[in-house]
Amino acid sequence: SSGINAEYGEFQTFQHYFKQINLSGHCNMYDLVHNHGQHPPCNSMMLGHQNDGSGSYWLVMVNTPNGRIPGKARAGKAWYSFGGKEHESTDFHWIKVSRGYRVHQEKCNHVPHGAVVGFQHNNNKAVFGVICHTPHGHIPGKSNGQEAHYGWGGKEETCRNFSYIVVRQ
Repeated sequence: SSGINAEYGEFQTFQHYFKQINLSGHCNMYDLVHNHGQHPPCNSMMLGHQNDGSGSYWLVMVNTPNGRIPGKARAGKAWYSFGGKEHESTDFHWIKVSRGYRVHQEKCNHVPHGAVVGFQHNNNKAVFGVICHTPHGHIPGKSNGQEAHYGWGGKEETCRNFSYIVVRQ
């Protein structure tokens, strides 16, 4: 019985984060604009920077076999972390903030209202767009609400110093 309640509680949490987003990936706070090799759209989320000389990065949603996972992108390519590795893809969406909304970074010990949300199939849970504050720079990644992960040098790195990306009016 307690296993069923725990699963139902996780489902309710999942519903809470996804109730504002329809199946096309649209919500009232931001739109997902599919990458076609173009430059990032205006009002997209250029929030990251790596110290390796590669420059600025955007927070994006990467379409993967494992779900729509927050990652980093620039120059028509995206990178995301999953299963201990950093993966590359050209199948991703730029996150474009809707008119009247603003992007904030929030460091807190809970997932804030308005956090940018994705999904991983392996654990059927929401993952949230974050900026990982690391010795390598401020790198876009994902969080499960406890810790964050980002791709670096072909590996999935873990980070406890991160800020949620939040969209609010």
